[in-house]
Amino acid sequence: MDLLDRAPDNVRERLDPHGDRGPSAPFDNVFNVDGTPAMPIPVTDANADAMGLEWGYVLHDHGIEVIALTWYDIGPIVSWDTDPLSRISGTPSLWDPLRPAPIQAPATPLKITKPVAPAPAPARPRVTR
Repeated sequence: MDLLDRAPDNVRERLDPHGDRGPSAPFDNVFNVDGTPAMPIPVTDANADAMGLEWGYVLHDHGIEVIALTWYDIGPIVSWDTDPLSRISGTPSLWDPLRPAPIQAPATPLKITKPVAPAPAPARPRVTR
C-alpha cells in the first residue's frame, strides 16, 4: 500500500503535483556481499547505537513521537493532523522532548474537501398511452 492510497485528490495534487511518484515498493534486488538475499534487520534498544541511527519514530494513537537519537531518548509528538506540507526541521537539537516539535505550518494550509455527491438524474417525462 502506498502512502497516498485513498488520500483525497486535493491532497495528492499538493504532495505530488506531477503525479510521477509511483507507489512504494519493497526492494527485491538487494543482496549481501556473499550473494544471498538481504533480510530486514530489526532495530532494538540493544543494537540502535551500534547501527548509527540518527532518528527514531514511535507511532502512538495521537501522533508520531520523533526522537533525535543523537540528543534525546524520547521526543515530542507530531499530531496525526499536522499538515503534511509543513516545514519540519532536520536539526536534531531542536527536537527537545520538553518543547513543541519544530514544525512551521505552510503559508497556504491544506484544505481537505469532501467529494461532491453526483447530481440526481433529471426526471423523465411519463409516457401515457
